[in-house]
Order: sequence, then structure tokens, then C-alpha cells
Amino acid sequence: MIFACADDKPFEPYFQKENAWECNKSRDLISREVLEFPLDSSLRFSTNSLGVTSIRGREYLSFLDADLMTLVIFDYKDPDKLRKVQFEYEGPNGVGNLSNSAHYLHTFDSIYLFHHWSGALLHMTDSGKVANRYPLTDYSDPANFPMPFPSTTSPILYSQGKLFIPCTTTLYQSDYRNYPSSLSVDLTTNKVQFLSLFPELYSKAHWGPKFKYEPGMAYNPATEELVLSYPVDPFLQIVNLRTKEVSQHFVGSEYFEAIPPFKQDPSHYLKRVKGTIYPEEDDHGLSTSDYRGIYYDQNQNLFYRVALIRPSLEKLSVSRAPDFSIIVLNERFEKLGERLFSSKVYDPSKIFLSSTGINLFRRDMYNENENKIAIEVFGPAEIRDN
Repeated sequence: MIFACADDKPFEPYFQKENAWECNKSRDLISREVLEFPLDSSLRFSTNSLGVTSIRGREYLSFLDADLMTLVIFDYKDPDKLRKVQFEYEGPNGVGNLSNSAHYLHTFDSIYLFHHWSGALLHMTDSGKVANRYPLTDYSDPANFPMPFPSTTSPILYSQGKLFIPCTTTLYQSDYRNYPSSLSVDLTTNKVQFLSLFPELYSKAHWGPKFKYEPGMAYNPATEELVLSYPVDPFLQIVNLRTKEVSQHFVGSEYFEAIPPFKQDPSHYLKRVKGTIYPEEDDHGLSTSDYRGIYYDQNQNLFYRVALIRPSLEKLSVSRAPDFSIIVLNERFEKLGERLFSSKVYDPSKIFLSSTGINLFRRDMYNENENKIAIEVFGPAEIRDN
């Protein structure tokens, strides 16, 4: 399928029916339970960082409220049990502005914050003290190092003494073939290592707003493979961290085909007048469907890939919130099914895993009652012929 870009030059992104429209539909996602977590008068739910961690065999739901400078920790199965960690803005343990930042709860007394504005990883205690600082990038360096950009849909991951963190571009590039898209930090040696590179597709066109350049990431500890899901690429990128081998697997959605770029010229952004606003670029980004997070369910040995089904340009004035689907894959990245979800009910920016399944934030229930967080848990089920 050929799309005409805004400069009328043809671009031909790849799409195939196999492992997209055509697949072995053997799995569906069914609702298991709805969990509710109460918020007292001192709490609210405003977060870019939400997830479940297992500590000493028990799971805990935590979220970082950047405005209140607070990490909130619930017992996942006993929501009335609540812990809070308060951070300081200034002083010897000051962490500054936490907006757009993310966290990883390792233990109650070992919390990692990625500080978006400084590019540093902060190791915090449960009393809010800074135990260590790991510089991960330098935004002022003319070498234009990548920007670590973890979030709920692309969380910080942990394995064998290392944290894995997805990255985006600090500034747009004209060539992404050697530009890193993820890194690891060794918590013992402080060594930072780049793990993956943006696929060649990003060097063939300019794809629009920065969110089209923010990959999702999963890790399979059994195979030591890092799996990356890039917003405009139907192919998943698999990096074997032991052998360094890189492979790709096509995994498409049944709800849209190839994704058109905004401009064919990959250096388009570099040629624009600095400070100029291009509303048509935002409109294009918000009206062209793309892919988001990738999750590995270790208990089921399944992957889940999120696809955002964005409204048409004509419908943007009505709603900019995209519906979304979750694609179910086996360990060989063969598509087993895909389920559609409504953005009126669920929030695609707040999806995470627990041992019981994939967790979706209930936007509708929160809009009705802001004194509690409602999470619906879905699990895979076999589709049986009647």
C-alpha cells in the first residue's frame, strides 16, 4: 500500500496479512476481576508511572505522584494496607521536579527514580533519602545522547542486578541507524550500556510528534531477549543480550494497515524554522494509528502488544482519545488473538502486568468516583470451537 506524504512523494511502508489479519485465533483476553484501591483525602491519582512489583513473594501496586512528590504503595491483594514515601524538592535529599519521571520499586527500602529533567537515576530509601545517583545521559552534550524515557507503558525493568530503561531521541535525527533505543545500568558498577538501536525505518521518513519515537520494551529472562515495540514499525525487534544477535518479527493489528509518515524526508524537522508550530504535524500524529507497549507474561509465557487505533482526522475535534487493542503472542511471536478495548472505559496509557494477568485502569469508574482506583485484570483463555 502506497501513501502520499504531505510533500506528495510516495512512501511504501511494509504490511502483510500474515500474523496481522490472518492468524491462528486461539486466545482471547477475558476479565478475571476488578480491584479497587482507596484514596484518602491526602491522595489523588495523577501519574506517569504505575506498576506491580513482587517483594518477598507478595505483590505491591505502586504509583508515583509527581505533583505531590509521593510514592504510593498498596498491597495488591489487600488494598487497605498502604505505604507512602515522601520525597523532598530541595536540600541534600532534594529530587527537584518529578514531572515526566518514572520509578521502579525494588524493595521497600530500595526505590529507583529516573529523573526526567536531569537525566539521572536516583536510588532512594523509604525515608526519602538519596542513597546514590547514577548519571545516565547528558542533554547538553552536542553528541545528542538518547533520552531515557520510561513510563507505565514502557516501564523500567530489572534482571540480575541491572535496570533496563527504554530511550527516545533527545533531538530529532536525520539518520537513526546507530541511535540507541534502550540502555542498562549495572547497579553495582554504575556502568551504563546501550542495548538496542532504532530500526532503519526511522531513517527513511519523518514520522511526526515525539511520541512516534518512544519504544515499548519487554524482557524474557529465560531467553535473555529484550523485545522492543516501536510505534511506527509493525516488526518487533528482538535483541539477544547474551549473543548480541538482533532479529525482527512482523506482528500487525487487524484494525489498521501500514502506518504513513508525516514527511518522507527524515531530516524535515531539522530544516524547520526554530520555534515554529506545525499543528498539522500534531493532527497527523493523533490521527494515524500506531503501536505502544510490549509486555511479557512470564507465568503464561505470552507477549502482549498494544495497538492504538486512533480516530480519523475528521473526528479529532470530537475526541482525541484512541481506542486500543491488545495482541496476544506466543514465545515465537506468533499471533494468537487480538481484543479491542474502548478508551471510554479503559486508559491505554495505564496498562501493566501482575502475576494474575494484564491490568487495565478503569477510566470510567475513576471518573465516577475519584476516591478510588479501579483496575480490571484480564487473562488469556483458549478459544474453543463449538
